[in-house]
Amino acid sequence: MKPIISVIVPVYQVEAYLPHCLDSLCRQSLPDIELILVDDASPDRCGAICEEYAAKDSRIRVFHQPENRGLSAARNLAIRNAAGDYLMFVDGDDWVHEDFCKAAYECAQQHHADLVMFNYVHVRKGEKGDASQRKAFRSFTEGCKTKEESLDMMLADGGNAAWNKLYRKELFKDVTYPEGFLYEDTGATYKLVFKATRFYFLDQVLYYQNIRPDSITTSKVTQKVLDDRATLNIQRYRDLTSWGFRSEMLEYRFLSFAMWYCMHQKRDMSNPDYIYLSRALRSCRQVPQAFTSKKRYALWLFKHCPWLIDLFYTIKGREVI
Repeated sequence: MKPIISVIVPVYQVEAYLPHCLDSLCRQSLPDIELILVDDASPDRCGAICEEYAAKDSRIRVFHQPENRGLSAARNLAIRNAAGDYLMFVDGDDWVHEDFCKAAYECAQQHHADLVMFNYVHVRKGEKGDASQRKAFRSFTEGCKTKEESLDMMLADGGNAAWNKLYRKELFKDVTYPEGFLYEDTGATYKLVFKATRFYFLDQVLYYQNIRPDSITTSKVTQKVLDDRATLNIQRYRDLTSWGFRSEMLEYRFLSFAMWYCMHQKRDMSNPDYIYLSRALRSCRQVPQAFTSKKRYALWLFKHCPWLIDLFYTIKGREVI
């Protein structure tokens, strides 16, 4: 039978976590799914683990990349080969609720939504092996959202991720994940949310994000992190504003990123990203209400005494390598 949902799992250097992830997917309460595992030339046993699970479950399809091409390329390969009417994503070091697929799909059917975003928890293990959990989206109410509300939710902390959503496959008709970039979700999620004709937020925890100390989001700020995040955030801001979307949340997220970038990136007036973001900060007339007093003071310093704030962060250490 044709699967209802294609669940896409990019796999790279997650040998210790992958069995837990795949076990949670194989136990799904909705049987009519396919699991597409993309081994991105992982140097550990991930490829072999994928094949072992495929031998036990006929719903699993495995693709092996001949060379490491990154998360975006793995997702794009799986999307091109997906047979389901809907797509969902899971990172190989995370795991999901047994109703991960069923609850999201039934919500989409009941509310005629072509994009459903659901709640999740951050799971962080301590030094003694104990785990703490923190639920995301604690300030949002369940229900259908307008275009403006859905975009604001996407811009909120955690809303940009690929994996806490169910998508109608047609949304990806002319959208791909940008290859060669870190933080690739920033370059695609807003396009999918904007294209959605009906967006629903399901306030049910269906996904468990494993916060690892060696993950991309917790690693040191490298020059590539700075360059990639600047390119993707600037493009997102330009696109959304050109499409007529303006909101307090958009300005807050963009200016917050601009502050972070300019305080980590050495002043370089030959760098077009630095020029664009520093000008955005200096031309800011109305400070977003969500800015803390510390951020307001830092913004004032940046606008009036940029050399001082640059000296402060140089002494403090940017940890850019």
